[in-house]
Amino acid sequence: MADGAYRQAMVINGQLPGPPIIVNNGTEVVVNVKNNLLMEGLTIHWHGMVQRNTPWMDGVGSVSQCPINPGETFTYRFLATPPGTHWYHSHFGTQRTDGVYGALIVLETDSTKNQKDQSPPFRGDFIVILHDWMRESSLDINNRILSEMERFTPGYNNTDQCFYQIRQLDGTEIGVTPFVSGLINGKGHHYNAAGEVENDLIPLEWFNVTRKSLFRFRLISASMMYAFRFSIDNHDLHLLATDGNPTETTIVQSIIIHSGERYDFYIGTYPKSGNYWIRAETLETENIKGEPIVAGQVRGVLHYKTAPLTQPTSQPDECSAVEPCNVINCPFRYYPSDNFTTCIPVASLKAPRKRPPPEIPQDPSKFQEIFINFHFSGDTTLKSSINGRAFIPPSTPPMILPKGNLSDHMTVCDDEECEKNHCDCTYFIELTRNNVIQVVLYNIRLGKGLQGTAHPVHFHGHHFYVLKTGYGVYNNETGKFINDTSDIDCGGSVRCNAGKWRDQTWKGDSIPGLNLQNPPIKDTVIVPVGGYVVIRFVADNPGWWFVHCHIEIHQVEGMALMLKEGSTSDMVTPPKDFKTCGNFWWSHEEFVDKLAGKNEQQSSDVKQEIYYWCTVVVLPVVFGVETIIIIVMCIKRRSNRHYTPIN
Repeated sequence: MADGAYRQAMVINGQLPGPPIIVNNGTEVVVNVKNNLLMEGLTIHWHGMVQRNTPWMDGVGSVSQCPINPGETFTYRFLATPPGTHWYHSHFGTQRTDGVYGALIVLETDSTKNQKDQSPPFRGDFIVILHDWMRESSLDINNRILSEMERFTPGYNNTDQCFYQIRQLDGTEIGVTPFVSGLINGKGHHYNAAGEVENDLIPLEWFNVTRKSLFRFRLISASMMYAFRFSIDNHDLHLLATDGNPTETTIVQSIIIHSGERYDFYIGTYPKSGNYWIRAETLETENIKGEPIVAGQVRGVLHYKTAPLTQPTSQPDECSAVEPCNVINCPFRYYPSDNFTTCIPVASLKAPRKRPPPEIPQDPSKFQEIFINFHFSGDTTLKSSINGRAFIPPSTPPMILPKGNLSDHMTVCDDEECEKNHCDCTYFIELTRNNVIQVVLYNIRLGKGLQGTAHPVHFHGHHFYVLKTGYGVYNNETGKFINDTSDIDCGGSVRCNAGKWRDQTWKGDSIPGLNLQNPPIKDTVIVPVGGYVVIRFVADNPGWWFVHCHIEIHQVEGMALMLKEGSTSDMVTPPKDFKTCGNFWWSHEEFVDKLAGKNEQQSSDVKQEIYYWCTVVVLPVVFGVETIIIIVMCIKRRSNRHYTPIN
C-alpha cells in the first residue's frame, strides 16, 4: 500500500483513498459513519457541498458539530449540490494527512444541464487524487512543528543534520516538513534526493485508454502541505472546470493544484500508442542556501491498451521560445524568462457564458467589504494566523446553537488589542443576511526577513466569484519575489492586521482589473505571497461557516476563522437529539447534595445561589481566565462554611 513503507494509517472501509461517492445532482445523500479509532474523535467534511439548510452537516469539529467519539456512529444526511468534482475528508486534527479522504462526484442530470456548459462526449472518466504521503504519523509531525522543532526532522538524536525550509523558484518558502513521497489514488514510489526510485516493484496507478478518443480526468488535491504541478507527457490538458464549476475550455501543458482544489480536464489520445508518464511534481527548487534541489516526484501511467505493459520511457514536454508552455494557477507571477513558461492566474479563467457576480447594491448597508490577512504572526514565535489572531476552537460548536452567551463557549477576541498585537482567540466575522460580501484575501508578511508562504484558502458554505488576483513585486526575468504589493495599506503596522486599499477611490466595482462579466467560481483559491485575491458572494446561507488555509498544519495551528452568517434566528435549528458537547463544571454545593442523595428539586436554593454568583460576578470578568478561577475558589470557600460534615 502507498509507497511501500510500513506505517500506521487511518483508512475508510479498509481503503486508501476511501470509496468514491458518485451521485446525481440534488440527490439526498445518507452516510453512516462509525468511528473505530481507539483514542481520537472524528468528523467528515463534504468539501464543495454548500449545505444549504443543513449547516450542522458540514462536518467541522467544534464548529458545526461535536466530534464523533470512538465507538460512536453519526449519520450525515444532505443534498448533493452543487454538481461537479468534490471530495470528502476528516476535519478533525490532522487525520486527513493519515488517509481519511475520498472522492465525492456530483453528476449533472439532463434536466439541470446548461447547454453552454456542456462538454464533448468522453470515452472514459477518471478520478485522480494527489496526496503528499509521510512515513510518520501526522500527529508526530504536527507536534514537532507546533513546538518549533522542525529542525529535528532528521531525528532528535541526529547531530549531523538539520532540516530547513526549502524554497520555490520565486524564493519564497514552502514546506515546514520535507516532502517524502507522493500518491496517486493511494499508490506511489519513494524517490531519493537524486530522483531515483527506491523500489520500482511497488505498483503505480495506471489509466487505460484507447486511441483517437477523449477522456475526462477529475483531479483532486488531498495534500497536507505541498502543491503539485501536474502534467501528462505529450498530451495537452483541456481545462473544463475548477472546484466543480465549469470554465471556458483553456488548453495548458500543466496545472498547479493546491490542497483542497479540484480541476477537471480532458485529453485527446492522438499521440502514437504507448505508455506515458503522468507527472506531479512539487514546486521546490532550492534549499535555504540557494543550492538547487530535485523537486518531489509523483508518477502514474497513461496506458494505451494496444501498448505493452512496460514502464514508460516518455519525456515531459519541452518548452521553447517557439512553443512556450502554459501553466494555470501559479502561486507566483512569473517563471524565469529562460523557462519559456507562462503563468496563467486562476482569476484569468472565464465562465463558459456571461455570468456576472452579484451587483453592488445602491444601499451601502447591503454591502460589506472585508480584508482578511493570511499570514504568520506572534510576539515571541510566529504562528499561522488571520489578521493577527490564531484561532482557538469553541468549546461547544456554535452551529448547534447552544444556550447562553457566545463568551460561554469561546475565547473572545479583543478586536482593538488584536489589531495592534498578536492574539490567540476564537475569531469570527459577522455577515448580515443577504448582503453582498466582497472579501480581499491578502498575504502580507510580518517582516524580519520572513518571506511567507502562499496559502490555499477554503470557504465552507459558499462558492465565490474570483474577480482578481493581485501580485507582489517580482523580477520578471528571474521570477524572484522582491516586495509586497503596494495596493494594500498596512497603516505602518508590520503585522498588517487591519489592511485597507491604499487608493481610497477603490470601492466595490471601482477596483481596477476586476472581471465583472464572466469570472470563474471556486471554493478554494491560492493567495500568493505579498499579494491578494478579490472574491464576492451573497450571504444567503445562514450558519456558522469555517474559513481557513487548507494546508493542514496551518489550519490546526490557527490560520482559521468563522463567518457568522445571519442572526441566530435566521439559522435552521439542528434535528431533534442532535449530538451535543461542551465544557462541564459543577459546584461544591451540588457535589455535597449528590453525596446526600438529593435530586434537582431538592437543590433549588443552591441553584439560586450559584445563579446569583455566576451572573453578578463571573460574567463581567469573563475575559480574564485567572480572575474566574479565583472567584470560583472564593465561592467554594464561602460555601464550605454553610455545610457540616456528613456522617
